[in-house]
Amino acid sequence: MKLLFALAVALLFTGCAGYRLGAPQELPYRSVAVPVFQNKTLFPQLEAPISNGIIRRFQADGTLEVRSVADADVVLTGVLTNYKRRPLRTLQTNTGTPREYKLTITARIEARDRAGKLLFEPVTLEGSAETFIGTDLQSSEAQAVPLIADDLAKQVVTVLTERW
Repeated sequence: MKLLFALAVALLFTGCAGYRLGAPQELPYRSVAVPVFQNKTLFPQLEAPISNGIIRRFQADGTLEVRSVADADVVLTGVLTNYKRRPLRTLQTNTGTPREYKLTITARIEARDRAGKLLFEPVTLEGSAETFIGTDLQSSEAQAVPLIADDLAKQVVTVLTERW
């Protein structure tokens, strides 16, 4: 009976074997700067919402403190390289007219330390969101940009906090 109880307790706690309290790892850097990304897409004014979304995600994560370029240990730079709009659903009455789109923004990021040394090879990431078309496509796209920025920001923060 005791052996069965001990086995049951051991099996119960094996699911938590990989969990740790505190920061996931000790990073050699404590702060990050996020200058405004460059926008090489045909969609105007994406750089500010994407950069601000990444900054907000770093602040929420708390692993790296966001600072100015002059004060940061790491400077994250990025280029928005592509904006895609892919139809997901069409109107029942007209299959040539989209009703819902998947919007995707592609960004190429890199990080350098204070000395200018590249910390890792440039990485290409994609953030996406789905949007229904309301009265006009431009309004629907504008409402989806913060969602795309947040999706992209999650990936950027993960790359920087788990890369080293």
